[in-house]
Amino acid sequence: MFKKRILLTWLGRHDLDAEASGQSGPIASILLAADAPFDEVHILANAWFDELDRYQRWLAGQSRTRNAAVKTTIHISSVELTSPIHYPDIYAAARSVLDTCCSPNALVTLNLSSGTPAMAAIWLLLGKGVYNTRLVQTSIQDGVIDVELPFDIALAYLEHQDGVLGSLAGAPPKLDSHFEHIQTHSPAMHEAVSLAKRLAPRNLPVIVQGESGTGKEVIARAIHEASPRAAKPFIPVNCGAIPEGLIDSQLFGHRKGAFTGADANRKGFFDEADGGTLFLDEVGELPLEAQVKLLRALQQKEINPVGASKPHAVDVRVITATHRNLLSMVEEGAFREDLFYRLAVGVVGLPPLRARHEDIPELVTSLLGQLNLEAKDQPGYASKIISEDAMDFIKQQRWPGNIRELWNTLLRASIWADTEVLDTHEIERALIQRPRKTYGTALDIDVAEGVDINEILDNTKRYCVLEALKTTAGQKGKAAELLGLKNHQTLNNWIKQLGIEEY
Repeated sequence: MFKKRILLTWLGRHDLDAEASGQSGPIASILLAADAPFDEVHILANAWFDELDRYQRWLAGQSRTRNAAVKTTIHISSVELTSPIHYPDIYAAARSVLDTCCSPNALVTLNLSSGTPAMAAIWLLLGKGVYNTRLVQTSIQDGVIDVELPFDIALAYLEHQDGVLGSLAGAPPKLDSHFEHIQTHSPAMHEAVSLAKRLAPRNLPVIVQGESGTGKEVIARAIHEASPRAAKPFIPVNCGAIPEGLIDSQLFGHRKGAFTGADANRKGFFDEADGGTLFLDEVGELPLEAQVKLLRALQQKEINPVGASKPHAVDVRVITATHRNLLSMVEEGAFREDLFYRLAVGVVGLPPLRARHEDIPELVTSLLGQLNLEAKDQPGYASKIISEDAMDFIKQQRWPGNIRELWNTLLRASIWADTEVLDTHEIERALIQRPRKTYGTALDIDVAEGVDINEILDNTKRYCVLEALKTTAGQKGKAAELLGLKNHQTLNNWIKQLGIEEY
């Protein structure tokens, strides 16, 4: 029975330079040396896109010199890779073309010589471990040769995978268990937790961004506990609380006699976290000089304690957190750009509590249950529950201090209340009233250049209306109150005038 002969290959620089150098290059060499012509050639190209048409015409001419009676169809596909050595992208592209081309009626050959070593490694594993293809490689000395392996990779690979799958099926789901206490119905928070779960097993730096009180350390600790470093220390550090003159000593340690008062060797936070995770909270508070030393520690994976004669290696995963906009700080020169990109390999953004209306009832119940548990042995304390009216009142608040402010409000209300049921009055009394904002007159607008005052007013209205609707989950009556409007009909008129279609 006739079987289609197919060559699969990546495109390498040697292939593209073959015409100019008067040589064949790996791909053309395989076509010319084949004992029978190939029917199809599928080439994956991740670069040099402007040279592909020229190379395709030249390679077609080379294939005709092998056998003019047989026309070899040449397909060149452009492939986007994160980098030429990014295994997941290379695997996806190789798997896709193998799935397309491999069939009982095809004889598939893989070229190991074109492309990067990572590309060759993926061909090797898939070609022998899954698809049972022919493997060839080329060299100037030996020409085209078949690659025969000294053992059966297919069997070894599949047996290993069976063992891995069996252990996974029999084991409890470990990763999710470390995030179970972070219950959420909010799409934004669910996305943040899902991203944290994906980052947990990877030995990568992570930045957790969010307003104060949103639970950045809770997420950081869950990432650590779901990681391979879980058995090692998790060391939390508040960078904003370290006096500037002590940052080096606190982070990297010091040797006895390094400065006045250093009467003994002291480990720094990096050494305390060795093998585990160092959580640097409020990393944006570090001065520039300390940022340089932190960057060096991350790049070199070694630290130099104050007073030490030479550095020593440390194995630490760094998770940072900030409530500040680090990119804005980079633009202002207050935070190093190279350090930002070193830290921001994984970025988890936590939404404020006002954007998590769906979670408030469950959060209140959970926090109140925790308060009751902690206070149960205190004289005269009776466990508290919350009324429906009080819950509605809590939902209407903006909670600029987020979960931390909600916790403290519930704590005060539970202490001050004489009854077991917390109603609206108790919660309102426990709230710390913030001074009402006064809106300044200075805007970042250069009037000397000429402005469209109506456009500025419309943009300001649109922003405030959308924020109010987002905060109140689309409840126009409550949104109108936040905006200082007398009734929701005025808000409806604004929505129509401003062309806000979502609501």
